[in-house]
Amino acid sequence: MIVDCRKISDDVRVLIQAAVFRSRKKIRLAIIKASHYDAAKDAETEAFLKQKRICGKAVGIDVREYDVSEFLTSQHVLEKRVSAIARIKENDAVIVQLPLPPIMRPNGEQVSVHTQAVLNSIPPKKDADVLHAESFGRYEAGSETALVPPVIGALEEILRREAPDVLDHLDTKVVVAVGQGLVIGKQVNRWASRNGARELHALREGSDVSHYTKRADIIVSGVGKSGLITADMVKEDVVIFDFGFSKTNGIICGDVDTAVADKARLLTPVPGGMGPLSVTMLFRNVARIAGVK
Repeated sequence: MIVDCRKISDDVRVLIQAAVFRSRKKIRLAIIKASHYDAAKDAETEAFLKQKRICGKAVGIDVREYDVSEFLTSQHVLEKRVSAIARIKENDAVIVQLPLPPIMRPNGEQVSVHTQAVLNSIPPKKDADVLHAESFGRYEAGSETALVPPVIGALEEILRREAPDVLDHLDTKVVVAVGQGLVIGKQVNRWASRNGARELHALREGSDVSHYTKRADIIVSGVGKSGLITADMVKEDVVIFDFGFSKTNGIICGDVDTAVADKARLLTPVPGGMGPLSVTMLFRNVARIAGVK
């Protein structure tokens, strides 16, 4: 079954909008971004930013964007700029649009950004993405006041509505996370471990994906490779969360072949699936940071 993520997202947005309206608060999300000076990568970044603008407008939360491209001269300069943006009083919540392009040194040498250090420049109390080491640590430790990472919030919202038994009995499930990016793969790994999954397999590039997915009860994929997972690679009634994003002949595709829907208990679509729903959960966090529940 293909999950109607748009309906779930719309339902949650209505609740956020109503709470923000009742609060009469002016709430702002600051988004830190930078240009890759690459048409394809910048177009992809713009697509993600557009989703956030649309959601912000829908729920009544202001979105302010800060371009830090000119500060990508050193790690220190970048972190200092991010910290300064985060200290602006009107910025209730702050996130970084990932991935960031490399640092360009004066001699022309390119150096990868230490992403976690940049994320740690945002105070935990303003960290709506829950990517600061302290923020995620509080969530992982089970703190009642900790925010839920948007990716995990989206995943759990679907399970609560469509397959609550899976969420309630995660200790009997085999979880396979395909792709080990900071925002999706690594967070899913820690979510599965935190909830006592029977088995967890974290797959990186070069892994024998089929070997693991054939046994999986839950598959989360965020590689960005069209057709990576096909129907012969999964078992009946598998639950699949597809975070993949790529284009084939100008058409947006996920990692999972659409034919898998005939075997899956749940399959999230691309486009219109986990991306927009995760954005909605991000704004739920922004509202909570501002004291709106």
